[in-house]
Amino acid sequence: MAAFLVAVPAAWTSWQAWVLLRLPYNEQGRHFDGLVVHHEGTGEVLAGVAAGLWLLVAGCLAMRRRRRRSGGPLS
Repeated sequence: MAAFLVAVPAAWTSWQAWVLLRLPYNEQGRHFDGLVVHHEGTGEVLAGVAAGLWLLVAGCLAMRRRRRRSGGPLS
């Protein structure tokens, strides 16, 4: 359950990073989409946050697998 709860924001952050990395930026490193000014480099930061969240999901799944193999809660 914890893996799912972390996977949802990880997927959202991954999607946001992908969208920001594909935007056309001007020579000042800015993109205006009509509502918000996006700065170049924000996509890379969000991609790093997303990678960290996906590592947390993987850790949750590994702990769940380890707990199932041992037959009970970890001590």
